[in-house]
Amino acid sequence: MRKRTGDWRDLLSAYDLALEGNKVCVGLVAVVVTVLVMAAAVFLYGVCAGAGLLTAATWELSGSTEFSALHVFTLLVMGQGFEMLGTFLPLLNPIAGGLGHFIFSLLLWAALFWIWSGTGGIISRLAVLEYARDDLPTLGDARQLVRSKRGSYMLALVWPLIVIAFCAALNALGGLVASVPYVGRVLLVFPGYPLLVISAVGIVFVAVVSVLGFGIIMPAVSASGRGGLESWITACSYVLYGLRRFVCYTVVAGIIGIIAAVVAWALGEFLIYVIYKTVNIGFLPSMAWLDYEAGETGIALYSAGTGWNGFFSTLMVALLMIIRAVPAAYVFSYFFTANTVVFFLLRKEVDNVEIDEVYEEEEGEEEVEGLVEPAAAAPAEPEAEEKPAEEEPAEEPGGEEQAPEEEEAPEAEEEAPPKRKPRRKKSTPRKSSKPKEEG
Repeated sequence: MRKRTGDWRDLLSAYDLALEGNKVCVGLVAVVVTVLVMAAAVFLYGVCAGAGLLTAATWELSGSTEFSALHVFTLLVMGQGFEMLGTFLPLLNPIAGGLGHFIFSLLLWAALFWIWSGTGGIISRLAVLEYARDDLPTLGDARQLVRSKRGSYMLALVWPLIVIAFCAALNALGGLVASVPYVGRVLLVFPGYPLLVISAVGIVFVAVVSVLGFGIIMPAVSASGRGGLESWITACSYVLYGLRRFVCYTVVAGIIGIIAAVVAWALGEFLIYVIYKTVNIGFLPSMAWLDYEAGETGIALYSAGTGWNGFFSTLMVALLMIIRAVPAAYVFSYFFTANTVVFFLLRKEVDNVEIDEVYEEEEGEEEVEGLVEPAAAAPAEPEAEEKPAEEEPAEEPGGEEQAPEEEEAPEAEEEAPPKRKPRRKKSTPRKSSKPKEEG
């Protein structure tokens, strides 16, 4: 039985909730698939840029030997994850290039949102049931809800982009009006300036609030079962109306998360080092297995050998990279788990809703009703059998015949339906016997 205090102290145990095996496995899937999507996006972008289909305003990708899928994996193998992200981030900026770059960036965002909405939704649903209900949910329970609410999870992340795109389109329309000679500039400055300011404020406001509340959007869907737009608005309202508590909860969760991430990374690297050193003891000096280098930028692993040995050496490096991905998977799990706890605490403060109030699917409610209905119908049968028994005293003629009926009472209780019919048949000859005795 997990102890729940209902205040900020619950965040101190968020690292423990995030260690649950199902959450870490889902986080590992999210990390591996995200890296593969990043590498595929870099490769496709390089191909398109080399063919002249894409142009970038800040840097050229075509013909670059430093920006490729192989370079992304090389940075990952060398333990330079932050440099890998820095290399990949320009692709996520939709306004860094022309129209082709804009479309490519939107498609990349859609792919990442599809991955994160599914995995983040599963982790947050598991955390909802485990924290609020003190339950031990299965992976199938969480996947069932995410499958039925997948559109809500996805739209909850997309709605901020829709609002920002709408406001940006209004500003672009103002630029189109300003392109009209003479009159356009006048319309843009005098009546159009306030509208430009309002739309720009809307872009900044939505962007800032959505980034701050990004972590509690998934728990809003998992805990309340609301739609995408309503969940996004709920998350933003909690950030605004509970800003002081939100900042405090985020700082506490962030400090614990940083400590947990550092410990997880150190344990993962220590495990890789132990595997490398213990296996390397058995290799002959003439054989090459792996190259292990610890530098200032990170700990690098390289494959060694050629031919058949080089192939399996590369395969071993890839398997060791899975160990390196486990701490990142734990960070992914912790992010949504801790934000689930933050969401419940903010909901309790802002909306005065108890923590144990969690959305349940309608299919589960129908199954419960199906189990209750037979139990309610069971007592109806004895009531129908007792109705004739209540009418029997009105048909009895007198006290002399009460004695034999009392003797037959036990048999009537045992076999009530078959012996009630003969009683009604005996009443006819008893009435006809009275005139015979008088004669």
